[in-house]
Amino acid sequence: MTQVQAYVYDITGGMAKMISMSLVGKQIDVVPHTGIVVFGKEYFFGSGPCIGVPGQSVPAQVSQVLDLGETSKTPDELEAYINSVLALEHTSENYSLMTHNCNHYAMDVAKFLLNGKGIPEWIVNIAQDALSTPQGAGLRTMIEQADTMMRSQSGGAPGGMNPYGNVGAGAGAGLNPFGNVGSGAPAAAPALAPVAKPAGVADTFSEGLEDAFNEMKSASVEEKRACLSTLLKVTQNLEKNPHDPKFRRIKADNPAFSKKVIDCAGGTEALLAAGWAPDTHEGEDVWAMCEANADQQKFFRENFERELAKLPPPPAPTPAPAPFAAPATAPDFGGMGGMGG
Repeated sequence: MTQVQAYVYDITGGMAKMISMSLVGKQIDVVPHTGIVVFGKEYFFGSGPCIGVPGQSVPAQVSQVLDLGETSKTPDELEAYINSVLALEHTSENYSLMTHNCNHYAMDVAKFLLNGKGIPEWIVNIAQDALSTPQGAGLRTMIEQADTMMRSQSGGAPGGMNPYGNVGAGAGAGLNPFGNVGSGAPAAAPALAPVAKPAGVADTFSEGLEDAFNEMKSASVEEKRACLSTLLKVTQNLEKNPHDPKFRRIKADNPAFSKKVIDCAGGTEALLAAGWAPDTHEGEDVWAMCEANADQQKFFRENFERELAKLPPPPAPTPAPAPFAAPATAPDFGGMGGMGG
């Protein structure tokens, strides 16, 4: 009998726990990506069934390790089932971040190994739970952006999510990077592949941005102006310096940025739609922009400029009161005559 475990990663790097209450009105501690660890390997979904080194299937820290039970199945039996059944049911074409994702794949792998027992239901139901409130679209945008960033960062790295299908892929493996799973050893590390911007991502981001602007309608004019002006400044800096890392990170605890953007209705959603995603840098929570998205900022700058132009002119500053002028001659109060004597 061989132990079966689920490795659960938080693809938001802790950001869901920090901001889910403000976004959806309920606490979401992690947004999970799950791999099944058995036989010394991690089985997970990238653009198809993938294999990797346990704990390294995505560029994120393992947040939980769940002991699921023990299996009597063999590696050959599991890999034959994956190639003949799961590789057809779980493909890049039918992948859906909300309804048919890596966690659903992990559930199917676990059920095969454990004769019908899968991973905990909360893992596969997290998307529906997060979207069960009217504000749920905000967290959905955050999850989508975190997923996009994770995929673009992993590229062709071994054990990464790798939407381009070359994790552990042998020659001719195509979209199913499971070609050499049966080799008995972890997949060899291919060279990092350059990551292209996924087709259609501008349309997805555009829809998210319009949703954010609609949410901003509930903010006051000056709150909206401060939010858009800040986003515009950040975007202009990024557009001018897309390859400079310091312009691709914003500290999550920056009080001025939080007040103007995060606390404004629609601000977080606009930030996410523009390609920013929660991450950590040197132990600090940050908003980060991957290099692929940093090269696409003209679209967002023009939209922020457009929304700002719709606002009425800012109120004229209140003139400062004139300084008090002392009289040229002090008034004569008659000495101390009022005291009598």
